Amino acid sequence: MYQLYANNDDCLNQALRQKIVAFNSAHFDAERMSIGYQFLDAQEELVAGISGCVFGNWLQINWLWCSELVRGNGLATKLLVALEAAAVELGATRGQLDTLDFQAKPFYEKHGYQVKYQLNNYPRTGTRYFMEKSLIKPLQGD
Repeated sequence: MYQLYANNDDCLNQALRQKIVAFNSAHFDAERMSIGYQFLDAQEELVAGISGCVFGNWLQINWLWCSELVRGNGLATKLLVALEAAAVELGATRGQLDTLDFQAKPFYEKHGYQVKYQLNNYPRTGTRYFMEKSLIKPLQGD
């Protein structure tokens, strides 16, 4: 007989993730390759960074953050361009991410990402956008 127990600890979340990743790996012929870039200030403090992973043909952007002190200086664009270039070198042909309505949707749109799906009323009154982009540049003349 099995017993049901409540468990709100993050350890359960991590254990379930590990088991699902292990199960899924039998169905994928691709590994996840972590990639990321950062900008540090003179004191070697993080002022901006981006991280994600390449999984098969896909770049998954997980985090992009810029300190308010450096916003508007083009660092986010440099981070995104570097991450996408590294992903292409690792075989990615498409990029994907999600962002919230008060975050960076216009920034990503400016860089070619398009909304493929959105969750309204997330988590209560906002919107969560799921965005994609081709990382392969069209040939000139096409």
